[in-house]
Amino acid sequence: MPPFVQLSPFVPGKDGAWDERAARHLLRRAGFGSTKADVDRAVKQGVSATVERLFAETPEQEAEFQDTFQRISGQFADFSDAAQLQAWWVYRMLRTRTPLREKLTLFWHSHFATSYNKVEEISLMHQQCETMRKLAWGDFRDLLHAISRDPAMLVYLDGETNTRENPNENFGRELLELFTLGRGNYQESDVRAASRAFSGWGRDGEKFVFTADQHDDGPKEFLGKKGNFDGGDILDILIKQPATARFVARKLLMFFTCPEPSEEVVSETGAAFAEARLNVKGFLRQVFCSKFFYSDACRRTRIASPTEFAIGACRTLGARLTAQDVRQNLTDMGQELFAPPNVKGWDGEKKWINSATWAARLALAKKVAELPQESTLGARMDLGPLVAKEESDPAKVVDVLVDLLLDGQLTAEKRSELAEFLITNDEGDKRDQFGQDADFRRQQVGAVVGLILSLPEYHTC
Repeated sequence: MPPFVQLSPFVPGKDGAWDERAARHLLRRAGFGSTKADVDRAVKQGVSATVERLFAETPEQEAEFQDTFQRISGQFADFSDAAQLQAWWVYRMLRTRTPLREKLTLFWHSHFATSYNKVEEISLMHQQCETMRKLAWGDFRDLLHAISRDPAMLVYLDGETNTRENPNENFGRELLELFTLGRGNYQESDVRAASRAFSGWGRDGEKFVFTADQHDDGPKEFLGKKGNFDGGDILDILIKQPATARFVARKLLMFFTCPEPSEEVVSETGAAFAEARLNVKGFLRQVFCSKFFYSDACRRTRIASPTEFAIGACRTLGARLTAQDVRQNLTDMGQELFAPPNVKGWDGEKKWINSATWAARLALAKKVAELPQESTLGARMDLGPLVAKEESDPAKVVDVLVDLLLDGQLTAEKRSELAEFLITNDEGDKRDQFGQDADFRRQQVGAVVGLILSLPEYHTC
């Protein structure tokens, strides 16, 4: 296999600077924003060490999450309710010390899309989410097998109604078209053969069951291979197809790097994923360390999803909102967790933005801007770690916030407008008050944060 070009290692100095802007790019794409302390640590440690730290296991925090879930389930919250489960996932995304695991879980949730609107049993949606989280950066084979046996998936794509007398092709078709090969890489006869192979797969409550007398154990031909295949055989055949490596790698690329990667990059990433034997961690480690990832083609070229926007803003700013508030905001912005619009998941990019969802984004920006700064409990935003309380130069305040929230990428004209806003209110010029009154200064800085969150530039990632 020829050496990779686009996925060759990023060399600081030769391929660009490893600086605060590059570190923010990595931490934003591989997670949900970054604090100044996160960025400083990343710059000091370097690319490789920072990327490796993204995959750190945190069993102590996972135990804490599970303990909290068990304590509040049925006592303070009803986790048979979709809104409560959505809030629980938001809570995890806001608090996690391993944001890449949650980011990947979100990716798989859209790739293997199911919705509580059809599944109805919310406990099955929770179970599926936990499976995706556990296997998020492992081998794609393990995840594919687990999701194919997942009770929520069996309900959503009618797998439990698939019998040898009445084959149901819903799962078999989506497995080939959306989960593995992609269109153009299979025939209708392959869909029929796959569907026959999965007959007899079902569930008993929250457990997978195989009913032998409902399974078609006759000979089948699938992707040119012949045999008395069952569902597991079909999955293993699919895993070995070059089209599967290319298809899944391309979707990972679109999610983590840029929305329209070139064919050259797609070919390289497909080969790299295959070379990694479809190990997600090994593949993403290579992507995050590549010169392509830090190129202009990948920086601020994606439109942030509602989750990336909301969770990213909260984590970057240290803003504390209730998980219930945020999960409702996500729904208003067009991304209701556990309820993708269809089996294709969320289309993303320009589809995120319309008049209603943009208004919802601006409403969240306003809500963050108006958070109290002194409260020790409940919703708040402490600006102290972001902007020095004694900093009274409006231009310098704006520079700090633009660096933090926009990687320093904002025109001089817009910076000037923000600086002018800092020293102005309904009564006119308040330059002296801004310089002398710390409370007024904090109020104005909070308002400017809201303005920056409302800029179209902030909604790219």
